[in-house]
Amino acid sequence: MQKVMMTLLIVMHIVFLLSYFIHSGIIFLTIYFWLIFCIVTFLMGVHFHFSDDPTLSKNLSYRLLAIFLTSLSVFNFLFILYVTFVNPFLYMNTKQSLFNILS
Repeated sequence: MQKVMMTLLIVMHIVFLLSYFIHSGIIFLTIYFWLIFCIVTFLMGVHFHFSDDPTLSKNLSYRLLAIFLTSLSVFNFLFILYVTFVNPFLYMNTKQSLFNILS
């Protein structure tokens, strides 16, 4: 069950990244939700990785999912900070360069 939870959380992080570039400004409406989500998933990934359950400690796929979830949550947290404070119009630059490439 925990593998399923980790997989769904990873999918939510990927959907977050894709939705930023598809629905450009929507991130600014839900920024607090995504920040809290990143913090919670980071803590869950660390908890899953360092669990003391003997059946899970030897399971390689469980450990890899936990590491991937933790690293993806850190990446998304840094991405949110970058988009919020450093370059809030990243989506406009990305769309403009994509349209220039395609045309």
